[in-house]
Amino acid sequence: MKFTVSLKELNQALQKVSPALPKKSTLPVLEHFYFILEGDLLKIVASDQKITIMHQIVVSPSEDGKILVPGKRISDIIRALEDTEEFTFSSDEDTFNISIKTQFGKYSMKGLDPLEYLTLTELFESEKPDISEIVNPIDEETKKKAALISMKDITWAAERTYFCVSVDDFKPAMTGVLFQFQGERANFVSTDGYRLVRASIFSNEHNVFPKDLNVIIPARTVELLRKADDDVIISFIQQNERITHTRFDIGNTVIITRVIDESFPKYENVIPKENPYFLKINKKDIIPALRRVSLFASAIQKLVKLDVSADSLTLTSEDPDVGTQAQEIIPCDFNGDHYLIGFNYELFLEAIQNIEVDEANDEVFVELSAQNKPAVFKPKPEDERLLMLLMPMKI
Repeated sequence: MKFTVSLKELNQALQKVSPALPKKSTLPVLEHFYFILEGDLLKIVASDQKITIMHQIVVSPSEDGKILVPGKRISDIIRALEDTEEFTFSSDEDTFNISIKTQFGKYSMKGLDPLEYLTLTELFESEKPDISEIVNPIDEETKKKAALISMKDITWAAERTYFCVSVDDFKPAMTGVLFQFQGERANFVSTDGYRLVRASIFSNEHNVFPKDLNVIIPARTVELLRKADDDVIISFIQQNERITHTRFDIGNTVIITRVIDESFPKYENVIPKENPYFLKINKKDIIPALRRVSLFASAIQKLVKLDVSADSLTLTSEDPDVGTQAQEIIPCDFNGDHYLIGFNYELFLEAIQNIEVDEANDEVFVELSAQNKPAVFKPKPEDERLLMLLMPMKI
């Protein structure tokens, strides 16, 4: 293998795939990038067996080939050569010695036999779906095979849901985000048992969804989708008629992830159907006040009380063990006379921060029912795109 490439392009390619490169693995081969050069196309692959990422770039080729390149070492070299415009990479297919030539000098290191790498059939035996077949499916079966989502919408949905997943390995279904495709609508749902987020995208010329298809995508993969830099084509890899992996094609990058093969909680059942109380608060008022008041709350309970009247909201916290207490009053609009409820201040703050609001008024709407029922956060009462639930704490 031999090729010449600009340092900037190679660095960007390695940054694309490095999230799938384990820092330390029981399989040393996984600590390597898999370089595949065919013609002028260099494919770079990394995998930790749960997530596989491949990115391809165009290079100036001299000789095709394959090699496993030490991940940390090549990354360190590239960082040290930050002022180099380009360099030449070559490897010996018999000894697996790697040589790098730059304007500064020559460097060498040892690679591994590419035959030692994982088979990765889910990557190399799957293909990027044809966009025209997604947009104009020829039959009902074709509709079920793939989805198309715009960059703007997939990054928005990922940003709104990834933070709300559970970290409890005993609840594997809740450690990922539910991708719920319903034809005209796609719901992205996450929950950790204390709160829940549903971000919804609707079909249009840029968004095309299968019907009645649900998969749970691990949180790590969803976090990668927050940084998508192109529209995303999603396809599904099956084995024995069950979806085992999901493939995301994003420009010149492919992400393959194992799905979480569990049943997601029936989240629709916990969304209150009737909420008689409506609270409207300004983000610019509630966020700084909450941050100040929370400094005086118990670090164990993390409780903040909300005492709501028609036009004011009183925030109260205390820690009897150290003798601290705080209270602030901010303006609000409330359709009742008096309402008292308590929340974990960290979760309450995160809910408020992740609600997108109209820049003109910066207001968040909270729907309330019984004091032991979840509060519903929305950008507007009629908004269908984003909904967050937060369970109250016992006062």
